Amino acid sequence: MAKKAMKLKESTRRDGRKAMLTYMHPDLIQLVKDAAAANDLKAWQVIENAVARALKWKKP
Repeated sequence: MAKKAMKLKESTRRDGRKAMLTYMHPDLIQLVKDAAAANDLKAWQVIENAVARALKWKKP
């Protein structure tokens, strides 16, 4: 009997952002947390800003 594939519920927030799981080196994770704390930001904001800059993406 074939197993049914379980579809995970896609999480979307009111502001349109979606959840994404990624793996990073523990040292990078700590640097992100430190940068977030030093700049009164959340870790996801540091990562989102860095990715946007790296990809030259502008919010629509």
